[in-house]
Amino acid sequence: MTDETLTAVREFLEAFEEVFRDDWQYTKSMLGIRGETPEQTEAARKMGLETIDLIAPDGTFLEPRVDDEIEDWGARGGLLARYRRLKTLMEPPATKSVQ
Repeated sequence: MTDETLTAVREFLEAFEEVFRDDWQYTKSMLGIRGETPEQTEAARKMGLETIDLIAPDGTFLEPRVDDEIEDWGARGGLLARYRRLKTLMEPPATKSVQ
């Protein structure tokens, strides 16, 4: 892989993380994503409906903080797995301490 390709991949990852992790609150507002209010959760419970969080209130798209990352969103699990693998491969090698 050329240096130019590595730079392009690194820049893509940085932009991707900025939108889907660092600026997640803003991204959600731009997409019209609103969290369910406690009243809505209670009303759904009373009707026998289950609320499934696709992203925890303290999570982001890249770090959803839910048990099942593919719940009703199958392609996201693959995207997150490939993102995490690429991110790991792009990180500089850890410097080993000499003892």
